[in-house]
Amino acid sequence: MKKNFLKKVICTLLTAFVTLTSTSFITKAATNVGSYNAGIGIKNWPAQVNAPYVDMVGWVTKNGYYMGNDGGGAANLKKLSDEIGIKYFNLAFIQSTGSVTNGKINWGWGGYSVLSEGKNDNQYNGIKQSLKDLRAIGGDAAISFGGAGGTAFWQTSQDVNVLYNTYLDIVNGYALTRIDLDVEGGAQNKQSNIANAKAVKMLQDTTGVEVTLTVPVLPSGLTQTQIDLLDAYLSNNVTLKYINIMAMCYRSSTLLPGENYGTASIRAIDSTKNQIKDSYQKFANTTLSDSEAYSKIGATVSVGYESSSDPIFTPAWSQLVVDHAKSKNIGMTSYWSLNRDSQIENNQGITSQYEHSKIFSKFGSPAIPSDNTAPVISGVIDKQINIGDTFNPLAGVTASDKEDGDLTSKIIVNGLVDTSKAGIYNVIYTVSDSKGLSTTVSSTITVIDTSVQTYSPTKVYVAGDIVLYNGVMYKAKWWTQGETLGATQWGPWENIN
Repeated sequence: MKKNFLKKVICTLLTAFVTLTSTSFITKAATNVGSYNAGIGIKNWPAQVNAPYVDMVGWVTKNGYYMGNDGGGAANLKKLSDEIGIKYFNLAFIQSTGSVTNGKINWGWGGYSVLSEGKNDNQYNGIKQSLKDLRAIGGDAAISFGGAGGTAFWQTSQDVNVLYNTYLDIVNGYALTRIDLDVEGGAQNKQSNIANAKAVKMLQDTTGVEVTLTVPVLPSGLTQTQIDLLDAYLSNNVTLKYINIMAMCYRSSTLLPGENYGTASIRAIDSTKNQIKDSYQKFANTTLSDSEAYSKIGATVSVGYESSSDPIFTPAWSQLVVDHAKSKNIGMTSYWSLNRDSQIENNQGITSQYEHSKIFSKFGSPAIPSDNTAPVISGVIDKQINIGDTFNPLAGVTASDKEDGDLTSKIIVNGLVDTSKAGIYNVIYTVSDSKGLSTTVSSTITVIDTSVQTYSPTKVYVAGDIVLYNGVMYKAKWWTQGETLGATQWGPWENIN
């Protein structure tokens, strides 16, 4: 069943200015363990980076550009990266579903509870696989929290521990090294952001995750609302990688004579530079030079058609922004959205595929050539074992490197396999060579309860019956026969692993 959950960015209108044992094996605690099986994030992103936004909630139907085999699904990040050469992305948006359970905010991509961990939803699984595939080719992504529509975490709860525990689960689950806080509209309330800032500071102290703060802007710069946001985060000692300005949706009344959205975005970058210097001095007791302030700026434009109130943002304007970003050595460029520019989403303002991406891809730190080769991990395989079996994750696993030789003793294992409980477990192996080049592989360990009957499509089952199918246990919700297990959450079978 298709889920057309496409959420477009809604431009924020600033109305004040513009109308190892027999039972288990657990390794040393780690901050980013990747328990969601979406790969492992890159520790050090380029000093300058182009990272466009990708709407991961949008239902993509263009052949070859979506994950899965349902006739549509989440955007295929590896495909997009391969075609345009962009390796880094901002993925939009994780939001609150409006409630708190067991001290954590319930969440989902786009605010949809089905698009979250543990729901066994095909589109959600596609999101994770898409990120995993991107990381496997040396790319990575930040996940963006908030956005113009829906409910941000800090709007659901101002309990610092609730916010912290929610972020921690997600950052560890996705093995994130960078997140984005997209603070727009009603989510810009200073007091709720102070609570969020305290939670994010705790998160950084625990995980070391980098944080980008994305905020609206005018050509003249940030308004007092956004300055207050900088106060909230800087005064609470959050380390901001970038202040990412939404250089978009200005409206004509904010433009100078002869100014267009491209030149207005340049003015917004320069105006924000001065405000960043002032804010760091006032709220963080830190003096920044002009070049240091520019390096803390991210600039995100809205390419193509946004609304009837805004002109189509052209490739020529993108070129102006990229040229200025290069000349001032800002930290990040971005655009909403790669969905539009790759034409996996219809947009009347995009005339040819990747017309903006070809321009933005020229921004960023060049790759550093190296003759060093990555280490190789061997012997990692998926396994099925029975309840009570002994499991040693390092049995038969080795690591070697062309330059450093045997690195088996350097392998770090993350993950838990509880052989007393049936289920599917992910074990992640990482090894680094002497120059810091790492390799990560993972395996799936399925622990089977042999006392549970194997599913038969010809047998009749009634509510409460438990079966084993492809290593997963399911319980019947009502009378059923011959229906595929795990196809949708609305079917007769419930995944009880």
